[in-house]
Amino acid sequence: MTERTRDEFENADPMSDPPQTGNPTVDDALLGLTELSSTPLVDHHDRLADVHALLHEALDRPDEDQSHDVEPA
Repeated sequence: MTERTRDEFENADPMSDPPQTGNPTVDDALLGLTELSSTPLVDHHDRLADVHALLHEALDRPDEDQSHDVEPA
């Protein structure tokens, strides 16, 4: 993560819409974090576990469309 990205994340409005990544699974995961500050603390673990699982799913199944654009090294 670059300094600029870290600063933007720390200064982001927690109630605003998350950035769109173009990957539906990642976008759904980020959307799950938007209401975290208004969720009871007891529910935070479950919400974060759901987001974690979605992000792992996105890493395990890379977007087919993006993988074709990458040239082999």
